[in-house]
Amino acid sequence: MRRALLELLACPDCGGAIELVESHEENAVRVLRGTLLCTSCARRYPLEKGVPRLVKATEDVSEVCRRFSVQWQWRWRGRFESAERCYGVDDEACVGWINEQLQAPRKAALGNWMLDAGCGAGQKTEVLARLCPDQNVVGLDLGVESLEEATCCFGVKPNLDYVQGNILAPPFKTHQFDYGISLGVLHHTPNTRRAFAAFRRLLKEETACAIWIYPTYKEEPEFRELYFGRDFLLFGQGHRIPLGLLRLIAYVMVLSCYPIVDRGFQKVSRRFKKDLPFLNIEMTRQQRFSAQVFVAFDNLLPRYQFRHSFREVEGWFVEEGLVPTSHAHGFYFATTPPRNF
Repeated sequence: MRRALLELLACPDCGGAIELVESHEENAVRVLRGTLLCTSCARRYPLEKGVPRLVKATEDVSEVCRRFSVQWQWRWRGRFESAERCYGVDDEACVGWINEQLQAPRKAALGNWMLDAGCGAGQKTEVLARLCPDQNVVGLDLGVESLEEATCCFGVKPNLDYVQGNILAPPFKTHQFDYGISLGVLHHTPNTRRAFAAFRRLLKEETACAIWIYPTYKEEPEFRELYFGRDFLLFGQGHRIPLGLLRLIAYVMVLSCYPIVDRGFQKVSRRFKKDLPFLNIEMTRQQRFSAQVFVAFDNLLPRYQFRHSFREVEGWFVEEGLVPTSHAHGFYFATTPPRNF
C-alpha cells in the first residue's frame, strides 16, 4: 500500500478515516506489512503483503474468496490461465478500448484516481496503470489471495494499489475517484442496484465510468444457452456443488453437444467482435473448447447472478446523475452531463 492511498481509505464498518499506526515492513514504493486503525471506532485492520484488508468480519468471506479464486487462475490441461484469457479476451486491447471510451468525454488529468471495482486477479488493473502512468489506479476485490499475488507481480509500479474490500461496504471515503470501472461484478452481489449505487458514491461528482453486467434473455439471445444451463439444469444451485464436481459438470455439458456448442460459440464471437474489438476470434479448436468449458463453469459458479435490461441499467445512470453514452453486449459507458455556463 502506498502511503498516498491513506487519504482515500475509510472504515467499512463506520466510515471513519483510516490511519497507519504500525509499519513493520516497507520498500521503496509501499508499506508491505502493518496495522491500520479507524480513528472513529478504533477498529484495527491488518495490512499484509502490501494489501490493506478492509472487510467486515462475515462468515462467508473466506468461502466467497476461495470459490471465486478459481475463476482468476483456471487450471486446464495441466496449465494455469487467467479467466480473461480463457474467455478469448486480450487484456491489453480490452483495457485500451475501455480507457478510450472513458476518456472520450473527459480527458484524464495529472494525478487523477481510477478505480477498478471487482478487479479479480488484477491483470486489467495493472494494464490500466501501465496505460495511464500519470494517474493513480486502485484495484478493489474481496479475494485477498489474488490481490496478494497481483501485488507481488505488479507491486513495483508507483501508481498502482490493491485493496481487499466489499463493494457493498466499500473501504473508501465517498467521491474520491475521477474514473471507475466494474466489469462482471455488480450482478454477482445480492442486489445489483444497491451495488451500483455504492460504486457510484465512490466516484466524484464529475466523472466517467464503465460497467459490464449480464443482459437479459430477451435482449441478448446468445446468452440463452448459458442461462438455461444455470437456471434449469442446476436450478441456480451451482454454488452449493463442490468445485471439482462443478468443473466436471461444465466439461460434460460442453462435450455432450460439442459440435453445436462450437458452431454457436464461433458465431457469437464473430458477432460480438463487431462491437467489442478486443475479442480474439482466431482461436484453435483446443482453445475454443477450453474457453467454452470455462464459460460454462463461470456461469454456474456464483451464488448470485442477476440480469438487467438496457433500459433498466441506463435508468440507473440517470438516477445517479450520469448520462449514458453507449452500450454493447452488457458493456455500459456513462459520464457526467456537461455544465451549463
